[in-house]
Amino acid sequence: MTAQLCKTNWSIERAIKQEPPAKQDQYIYTMTRLRNVAILMVVIAAAVLLHSTQAAEYKVGGDTGWTSFPPGGESFYSKWAANFTFKVNDTLVFNFESGSHSVAELTKDNYDKCEVNKNIKVHNTGPARISLTSAGEFYFSCTFSGHCSSGQKLSIKVSGTSSPAAVPVPVPAPAPTPRKAPVKGPSASSPPPSGTGSVPSSPSNEGAPSSLTEPGAIAPPPHGSATSPAATFSLLLITVAINFLSQF
Repeated sequence: MTAQLCKTNWSIERAIKQEPPAKQDQYIYTMTRLRNVAILMVVIAAAVLLHSTQAAEYKVGGDTGWTSFPPGGESFYSKWAANFTFKVNDTLVFNFESGSHSVAELTKDNYDKCEVNKNIKVHNTGPARISLTSAGEFYFSCTFSGHCSSGQKLSIKVSGTSSPAAVPVPVPAPAPTPRKAPVKGPSASSPPPSGTGSVPSSPSNEGAPSSLTEPGAIAPPPHGSATSPAATFSLLLITVAINFLSQF
């Protein structure tokens, strides 16, 4: 019985070893293609996920900003808000001059009646940045006398779909430029050229302005300033999946 079993195992091993190399190569090629397709699908899914969950920043009123007696009257900010879909983790930016305006968070009843003194919270320093941390309806107005009734008021509806801030993708560093071979100088036995006591140094560029810095240039603020746990977890999961698939 044992001899028969050993003979059977030997037959199987011999059959495997005798498998044509072309068939083995085809199997390896197929597995490699499947692995690459799986990695590609994971990368595409990650790109779609990050694009659809990118947090947005909205400048209230656009170029008009946050002001009293806006063009169009009381409906100006309502029409502006109707052009957008606000989501959780988005940010509203109220551009105004400190001391001339403010932003008050109100309840719906106080918003409708312009009772700005019965507010939830007031932002007196412009520009005021307000993060939309939860879903629902939110109401804003200016607390200065007569500004609410002039049309300086905004109501928005925030959907429950979370919008984590975009995560910057690291850009690979450029490949180093190959150095040129040093020019071989004259040998020690060669006499120096007549009329030259020393080799002139290259002109210094210390006085030249730097091309990387311009006076008064201000970099634009980033679109998002924080990474939500959901986006971090998604990237971690994608990284683990890619590392796992690369083992095959």
